[in-house]
Amino acid sequence: MNHRYVSGAVVAASAAALLVTAGGPSSASPTAAASTAVSANAGSARATGAAWKPCLLPAGYKHFFKLESAKNVRGKTVVRVTPETCKVNTENDEDVVYTPSGAAKSLAFASGASVKVLKDTTTMTVAPKWLVNHKLGNSPYFYYRVDGQSRITAMQEIYHP
Repeated sequence: MNHRYVSGAVVAASAAALLVTAGGPSSASPTAAASTAVSANAGSARATGAAWKPCLLPAGYKHFFKLESAKNVRGKTVVRVTPETCKVNTENDEDVVYTPSGAAKSLAFASGASVKVLKDTTTMTVAPKWLVNHKLGNSPYFYYRVDGQSRITAMQEIYHP
């Protein structure tokens, strides 16, 4: 989720709660007001007529996913992922929305697979087993390649400001 959505949602929810406690509509509850505020904030760019387009994948990559977890299974690294679609606001490339496009599934890594993760402003290449014991610093979203046996051959963390 984009950091702007989170910050905007908190501000909007706070404003909605203040409205309710200051004598707003008696039928509104703080929870309902906050829920409406989050929905309105997430769609604010759409409401102003912003155009959305699919995110572009680097050459050779075919999929986006959200990394749910990583663990070692019989000496091999296995990740639990949720396939995602991605779209970006054409007026603000920091405004990115991911949507689940399938059920969560487990994928193993092929021999020699590479994983690129972000550390501050640089990209570093790590072994797949690194994912098991380390927290990601940026986001849980990656793009990846798989071989004919549905094993990950390469994956790279996606930077979002």
